[in-house]
Amino acid sequence: MQKVIAPILSAFTKEGTTDTRRLREHAERLFELGVDALFLNGTTGMGPALSKDEKLATLRTLSDITDRLIFQVGELNLENVLELVRMSKDYSILGVASYPPYYFPGLPENWVVRYFAEICRTSDHPVYLYNYPLATGVNITSELIKKVGGQNIKGIKDTTADITHPLELKFNMPSLEVYTGGDRIAAVSFASQLDGVVCASANYIPHLLVKMREATERCDLRHAHELQSVIARVVNAAAKYGSLSANYSLVRLILGHDPGLPRRPVYPLGRAEEEALWKEVEPVLAPYL
Repeated sequence: MQKVIAPILSAFTKEGTTDTRRLREHAERLFELGVDALFLNGTTGMGPALSKDEKLATLRTLSDITDRLIFQVGELNLENVLELVRMSKDYSILGVASYPPYYFPGLPENWVVRYFAEICRTSDHPVYLYNYPLATGVNITSELIKKVGGQNIKGIKDTTADITHPLELKFNMPSLEVYTGGDRIAAVSFASQLDGVVCASANYIPHLLVKMREATERCDLRHAHELQSVIARVVNAAAKYGSLSANYSLVRLILGHDPGLPRRPVYPLGRAEEEALWKEVEPVLAPYL
C-alpha cells in the first residue's frame, strides 16, 4: 500500500531546548489520524538544527514505535552520522536516512558516492536517501545510486518540484521505494503508483492526504485533484509567512494541540501573523474539518 509519511516537526521550548513530551504527543496524534510512518529529523523537523545527541533523543522518545520510523541522521560531520547509524542498531526502525553533504559547493560526485557508501556499510538497517537539491546543491539520480552500490538501499525521499524526477527514479530502479516530498504533487504521486509521500502538510492535514490516497485507489481522480487543490492553497498560504514556522501554527489551529515551537533562527509566527494565516486558510479547509 502507498504510504502517507509525516516528516514530523521537532518540538522546542521557548528557551530553544528540545521538548520530547510534545514530540511524543504530536506523533501519537498523527498515527491516530492515519499516518503510516514518521520521517524523523528531516527538513520540516529542523534536522540541520539538531545536534547528534538531540537526534538520538528524538529516536529514544519514540523508541516503542520505531518500527514506523525512518531515522534521518545526515549532517556535515560524517563521524557523527556513522555514530548515529551504529547507535540505531538497538532500535527496530524502518531504516536510516541521510541527505548528501551540503553547503560546500562543487563536491565531486565520487565524494557523495563515498559518503552514502560508508552509511550503507555501517548500517544494519535499510538505507533511505534524501534528495533535496534546492537545499543541498546535489541532485541524487539513479546513476548516482547505482554507483553507491549498497545492497541495503531501500528507498528515497525525493523533494523536487518536477514529478518527472521521481518517475525516472522508479522507472530506472523499479525495486526502489520512491516517496515524493512535494505537497503540491502528492495527487500525481499517488496516481502514478509511486510508493507514497513524505509531505510537510501531513503534520496538520494528514486526513486529507489519506483521503487523497483513498480517492486514487478507487480511481476517483476528480476528488483527488480537488483535495490536491485544497492542500496546495494551504501550503501556498503558509509559505507567505515562512513555512517552517507556519507548520507549527497550523498544527495548533487545525488539530488543536501544541506541537511546541521552532528553533531560532526559525522564529515562531506572531499573533497577528497567525490570525492572518488562519483567516486565509480556514475558508479553504472548512468543508474538510
